[in-house]
Amino acid sequence: MSRSGLGGALGGMSDRDRRALGIVAIFLFVIAAYTQLIEPLIFRFDQALEKRDRAEQLSTGYIQKIRMLPRREKRLAELEREMRTLEAYFAQDLIAKAAPIETLIDELTAYASISGSQLRQLVPDVESLPDLEGRIHDLELIGDYAALRQYLYLLETSPRRFNLMELEINPPKDGQSRARMRFMDPMPTPPVEVNPDQGEPLIIGVHGSAGDAQIYTADASGAFADAGVAVGLVPAGSPQSSADRLMSGELDAVVGSLYDLIRYRLEGAPVRVLMPLGELPLSVSLVSRADSPLSGLEELSGKTLGIESLGMAEVSLLQRLYETGMSRTELGIVYLDRRAMVRHLRSGLIDAALVNDLSGARLDYLGMRQLEELPAPHNEWQAYLIVHADSLSRFPQRWSAVSRALWAAAEQLESGSPEAIALAHAWIRYRTSDATAALLSRSTFGDARDSIDELSSDAAFGLESVQKLLLELGEPVPDIGREELVEPSWLRSMREVSSED
Repeated sequence: MSRSGLGGALGGMSDRDRRALGIVAIFLFVIAAYTQLIEPLIFRFDQALEKRDRAEQLSTGYIQKIRMLPRREKRLAELEREMRTLEAYFAQDLIAKAAPIETLIDELTAYASISGSQLRQLVPDVESLPDLEGRIHDLELIGDYAALRQYLYLLETSPRRFNLMELEINPPKDGQSRARMRFMDPMPTPPVEVNPDQGEPLIIGVHGSAGDAQIYTADASGAFADAGVAVGLVPAGSPQSSADRLMSGELDAVVGSLYDLIRYRLEGAPVRVLMPLGELPLSVSLVSRADSPLSGLEELSGKTLGIESLGMAEVSLLQRLYETGMSRTELGIVYLDRRAMVRHLRSGLIDAALVNDLSGARLDYLGMRQLEELPAPHNEWQAYLIVHADSLSRFPQRWSAVSRALWAAAEQLESGSPEAIALAHAWIRYRTSDATAALLSRSTFGDARDSIDELSSDAAFGLESVQKLLLELGEPVPDIGREELVEPSWLRSMREVSSED
């Protein structure tokens, strides 16, 4: 519309219509101004408010996370510690890997002692599954319902990860039930390799502890092979089982202390001391779970006490029992390796344990506490390689080669060789390699001359002092001396080796 036409149209309108038109124009202008100018500002303002609210929420969340960070770090440390404990718990047992059947028998026998059930029959390797790596075993038990239930718990929580396949429990008769079970053991049977040049291996019973780390170091480092002798390592088990195996010929030798040596002679085993293995620090402690109500040895009457199979700790227990007027018959004593002892103590299957060389930090780490420290019969205890007399007379050259290899391993451990420390750490299974190195640094490993000096001297050998102590405590002691336990011909051969070196 032209300007003259618009002016004519406005001129033809009444004052009222012009005012209405002006109001409409102003309204449209306000709407346009709002939509173009004010509404974007309001939208931006709302966005800014929302961003501020989100920032406040995020800052509040960050503040909460920062406040929770110490707790989460503490919990993370606890989870990492539990993870390391689980990894150590399920770590490959080197003795079990070398001798799975012997380890199986020892473990199932220990479970029977702990649970109070009776092991009637064990038939290993009754069946094999082509699709699975492992072996099937049959087991028959007798005991009351509580004992059988506890045995099943031990079986199913074993580090070997047994898998129960069949279970049959007969109705109780005179309070006793009979249970038959078939379970799978995932531990494969290792192939037996016999070197025709070396002959059948000499079987040595070991405990998987610091006392026989020298033997494993010699074996794993190839020192035995270099010396031209084959050696097989199997678990020694409890003192009674190791004595039985020595008597039956299953073992040619076993690692033991002077107290073990006395017990072997009481059982009638014709044994000889081949050589000392190492002087280890002796610090005997009676420990329990951290939450246990026990406060001392006097409260253990009628309860179960775990003792390590190797060492002089049991002599300290006998001294303490004598002082308190108690006897060992008042305690339920079971012999366990350290890993099984800690596991059964934490699960409540044993009430207390007698251990050596556990510091306060390690006790806290394992969830245990010290009840009391027992008197040590010696400042240091000595582990010996104890050989069956028949084996020593039949294979003197092989045992001479074994001694040479063990002295070579002792030299490596004494010098702190990283390779030897790593092998000893894998054997002892302490929490860290530094802890293993610290223990070995406090130990003394002798050479051929040191071994000759100790086995030739009554005072250095220490048999008489241990016998005297046991007699004072009312314990049975065989009427033997150092001359009957140390073969004179063997000492002469050791002197010849020492002069050659």
